[in-house]
Amino acid sequence: CTHTYVHLALVNILKYFVANEQHLVPEYDIFSVAQEIVKIFNLFITYGDTFLPNPAAYDELYYEIIRMRKVFEDLYQMANRLSGGGGSGNVRTSSASLASSLTNICSISTHFVPKIDSWSLQHQVASITPEQVLDVVRSNYDTLTLKLYDNLDHYERYSEKPKETSFFTMLVRLVIQDTRSTISLSSLQQQVVLGELAAL
Repeated sequence: CTHTYVHLALVNILKYFVANEQHLVPEYDIFSVAQEIVKIFNLFITYGDTFLPNPAAYDELYYEIIRMRKVFEDLYQMANRLSGGGGSGNVRTSSASLASSLTNICSISTHFVPKIDSWSLQHQVASITPEQVLDVVRSNYDTLTLKLYDNLDHYERYSEKPKETSFFTMLVRLVIQDTRSTISLSSLQQQVVLGELAAL
């Protein structure tokens, strides 16, 4: 499903933020971007059953949140640490706002993970399959409590030159620079790689 790829791409951006916190936080307000990403997840969590193609897609959203919970937990810990005095004024404010917006995602993890673990113990299954996780999720929606966020339907209008352009330009340059420094290719290998790319 297309939405699954979107969710994974968004989670990978958050994972990048957490992994590169020391380099990004002093230079950029990553918390505003992260909060917009979390806002998208909250939109899907709160209203996804009304616009996703079928109930299975909604279940898969929860499955992905549970599966990628470590990224969200790390993001929450980083936001909490910097909002509690580990950051400057703007960083403290935006990280506190981010931590607050992660409530539903954290609730999903804390609600379903013990139920999945319990099911696994009860059925004496060491490695639970995705379908079994989805069955546990489907059977435990009724006991999950979520927060209803205001203004999830409000967004900034699309701009050809958004304010985040410089941030993403820098991000792409850092990724390219990092890749170049970690991959050593001889000039012959580079020509082969470039030839393969040109054939695409």
